[in-house]
Order: sequence, then C-alpha cells, then structure tokens
Amino acid sequence: MKQAFAGVFVLAFAVGAIAQEKETTTVKTTTTTVKSSFDLLGGETFNVTDATTFEEGAVDLRLATRYAESALADDGEVSKSWTITPVIVWGASDRLELSIGVPLNHVENFNSALDGNYDTNIGGQYRFTEQEGHWPALALAGNLRIPTGDGSSGVDYEMRLVLSNDWENGLRSHFNLFGEITNGNNLEPWDQRDFQYGAVIGVDGPLCADGAVRWVADYMYRISEVEGGGGQNIGEAGWQWQINDTSKLGMSVQLSLDRAEDASDVGAALTYAYTIRP
Repeated sequence: MKQAFAGVFVLAFAVGAIAQEKETTTVKTTTTTVKSSFDLLGGETFNVTDATTFEEGAVDLRLATRYAESALADDGEVSKSWTITPVIVWGASDRLELSIGVPLNHVENFNSALDGNYDTNIGGQYRFTEQEGHWPALALAGNLRIPTGDGSSGVDYEMRLVLSNDWENGLRSHFNLFGEITNGNNLEPWDQRDFQYGAVIGVDGPLCADGAVRWVADYMYRISEVEGGGGQNIGEAGWQWQINDTSKLGMSVQLSLDRAEDASDVGAALTYAYTIRP
C-alpha cells in the first residue's frame, strides 16, 4: 500500500513539475481593415463600379461624354451617337453618396434622337463594410430613371452589388452584379426587355509612384437591351487622373468582343469632375 501511495505521489509530483515548466502561449489574431481612398468614375466613364463612396460633405460636379458606333439602326446601317450627361454627386456621409444626372442623347443627329432626352437619373451608393483581411468591401448601388424627358415614359430601376478588394501590390479588383427593371420604351422602334441583367469584373492599378494616375480595365457581360437579342460581351480599358485636390479626369475605350448586332462595336467615354469641399 505504501508503495502504491509512493508511486501516486511521485507521479503527481512529476505531472506538477511538467505543468510548471510548460508555457501557455495565447495567440491573438488581428484583422486589418482597409479603407480605399480612390473613387473611380464608375457609371460616367467606366462600366465597373468600385465600393469606395464619395468623400463625406463634398460635392462633385461632373460632365460625362460618351460616343458609340452601333449596328442597332432601323435602316441596317451603323449609327453614331453621343451622350452628354451633367452629374452632381454628394457625399451624404462617410458611407453614402447620392447623385443626380440629366443625359442628352444623340446630340450629333438631334432630329433622330431616341426618346428620353432630359430624363432624370437619381442614384445612390451605400457601403456596408470596409475590407476586412481578405473579405472585400461591400456596397450596394442603385439608380432610378424618371421620365422627365422628351417623349419618355415609364420608370426604370437598377440595383448593383459591388465588391472591391485592395491588394498589397497596389492593385484593386472589383466585381459587380446588376439587374434592371425596365418600364419605359425609350429605344423605339425596338422593344426593350422588361428585365435586364449582367456582371462586370474589373481591375485598376497605379501608373505612377504617388498613385494619382491609375489604369482601369474591365469586362462586362450583359443581356441585350432589346427583345430577341443575345448576350453582349464588352471589353474596356482606360485611365483616371487625380489632377489635384479639386480636379480629376477619366477616359475609357470600349470594344464589342462578339460584334453582336445590338451591341456597340466601338465606344469611348471622357469625364471631367470638379470637387467642392465645405
């Protein structure tokens, strides 16, 4: 019995000694929050939109111009069109931006312009989260077209899910998923689809040491805007330059990758923005 107690005592002593010598290490995991400071002129210049919202309290005065050569014409010939859109963007908070724009379409040949000139577009974007580690920043953008223009009718709604991720090498990647409910018929004599949808993937990166100039590239797939049309595959490349604290300039060139009959064969966009801060 004494031997048994002695054995237990020795075993307990040994376990206690091992427990004292053993160090317990607590590992604390921290998640890095990344807040991007570069806001792309998405919607005005590029097909891709990033999750960065416009700076709080500031107002952006933007003038966007788009040109397209398209095979969508009632006489079978290639049409050439211009769209000029003045836009006002307001940083309502550090997470919310609001915008209003009034496009003027087909100013090159105004007499044959489609319906919808001077329609009012009201938009907004809300950023739900910043980038957390490898989880991208998440935002939701929306646009409402109100038929205030010439010969226009119906109200169109678009919603866009936006994901953006900043990488250590200075690149940013973006993914957009969008859907649109179309109640108007501004593409007469062609019938618009009631529901349109698509997706965009894009990348942007610095072209200079301070990052004031960045290149932008994206690919967009969307269903045709008109009934009976197929899918559209569009590639785009361009740049955006933060000239100074108040001025920025963006430019892009688009190319239809499949030459669909109802898609623009080539296109270009140029946007100048002037920022007013309180």
